[in-house]
Amino acid sequence: MIYKNSIEQLLSEDLIKKCPIDRKAIENLLKRSHIDLKTAQRNLEQDEDCAYNYAYNALLRSGLALMFSQGYRPDIKNKHVTVMRFSEALLGEKFKQLMTEYDFMRKKRHRFIYEPDIPCSRKEAENAIHTAKEFVNKISEIISAENPQPKFKF
Repeated sequence: MIYKNSIEQLLSEDLIKKCPIDRKAIENLLKRSHIDLKTAQRNLEQDEDCAYNYAYNALLRSGLALMFSQGYRPDIKNKHVTVMRFSEALLGEKFKQLMTEYDFMRKKRHRFIYEPDIPCSRKEAENAIHTAKEFVNKISEIISAENPQPKFKF
């Protein structure tokens, strides 16, 4: 099983820790992910970098919600890549392309922070928003299916 082996590997590398499942934190992260998507879309016309960054934030927050829903959290080091790796382990091969796009966005966003002369085109920002929407929706579906009692209102 890819998921189990990957989770075990993340645990053995001390990248993730077990934690109690906090439904309120999960809901807050998913809610914020949807807000980030709307903010990314609103900023697309004026600031592609900002739109890209908000799309990435939506990915990160929904990935954290996924981790929390499974009873894990990232440890102190390498949080962004850990969230991405955990999400990839859980989603599996079926979502390989989506996870490849997520990883590309993670790296590009990192470059935005540390290499501020790196431009972001309108097309890159649009693609980032599309990828983020697909990822956030998939994570929301998974979490809702695992715990159907609460209905998220975004």
